[in-house]
Amino acid sequence: MNIRTLKTGRALVSLALVIAASITAIPSSTAAGLPSARLVSPSYDATNSVDATGDIAQYYSAGTKAFYTYIGHGTTLTLVYAVTTDGVTPAANQELRLQINAPYSGSQANWLTADGKKVTAQDGGNFGLELVGKTDATGKVTFVLTNTDTKGLEVAPTSPIQNRDAIKPARLYGTMKPVIPGKGDKDADTDLVTFDITDGPATVFGPAAQKVSAIPTSLNRGKGFILPAKSYGGVAISWSTDSKPTCYVIGKRVIAVRAGECVVRGSNTGDAKNLALSMSAVITIK
Repeated sequence: MNIRTLKTGRALVSLALVIAASITAIPSSTAAGLPSARLVSPSYDATNSVDATGDIAQYYSAGTKAFYTYIGHGTTLTLVYAVTTDGVTPAANQELRLQINAPYSGSQANWLTADGKKVTAQDGGNFGLELVGKTDATGKVTFVLTNTDTKGLEVAPTSPIQNRDAIKPARLYGTMKPVIPGKGDKDADTDLVTFDITDGPATVFGPAAQKVSAIPTSLNRGKGFILPAKSYGGVAISWSTDSKPTCYVIGKRVIAVRAGECVVRGSNTGDAKNLALSMSAVITIK
């Protein structure tokens, strides 16, 4: 390596360290996102659920998602939601309401809550039952309920992503709708999940795929922000980048140096409840 190249490399690293010393997390006012309530456990994606967002899109925010999945009758669900103030920042000590057998959903499934309350069919604009919880310091809140149906069960699907048109003899399901108090359907991004109840045995959930809070997609030169320290599953994330000298990652901080594309990579080995994480995000440096 010649002296000029060595000096240039040292200068870039020095610049990154100087910038890092003054970086703080991006305030929520710059995120420009809606509050959110996302289902993070059990974990659902295109391999084990069917997207039904088009059915409800006109009534909800652009970031709201709807999907359905299949569970055996008698399944106990432990639903963990992550709540944010802007799609990124965890909302600690935030009340979240979970409407079981949501209004206008046609839900007919029967449930029993952790404290012994029975949940019956939805009727028009009325939900079957509403549970109230409050998030912890990481913005997560948990609801537990068990299906109690024994009659009118669907025939177990041939695939976890079976189209609902193939259901026999008729659908039996319950839709769960999270609600952030004070926010209407178009004022927050939420996950509406529908559980179709089958004649199969109670579903046993294994380790979940980890999810990570949203990462900003652009950053100005000379600026930086703090990457998520942990996944929603509570597992610490290690961050790196191979985009030097466009950007640097020092600990949990990403630092913008030159205009271009910055790819940051997050990983961990998971734990008993969470599968290993390996992800990347692209940040445009302006």
